[in-house]
Amino acid sequence: MDLKIDFPCSYPIKVIGVTDKISKDVVYRISRLHFKGISLDDIQPKYSKEGNYVSFRLSVVAEGEQQLKAFHRTLMEFDGIKMVL
Repeated sequence: MDLKIDFPCSYPIKVIGVTDKISKDVVYRISRLHFKGISLDDIQPKYSKEGNYVSFRLSVVAEGEQQLKAFHRTLMEFDGIKMVL
């Protein structure tokens, strides 16, 4: 069964990283390279219980699969980012 996404669409993304290596500003700057209209307020951080990790939730307007793949590649190249969901 192939799931088909109708683009453009609102697309939720979660970025998980090491707290002292990644910040909301870093996620925002990378996001702006790939998505129009995203603001700093669109990115919500949540810290782990011990404070070692942070996850950022954001919702973007995705124009296509290639755009999402490029965003994922750019994020994963950044030291401190462990996972993108």
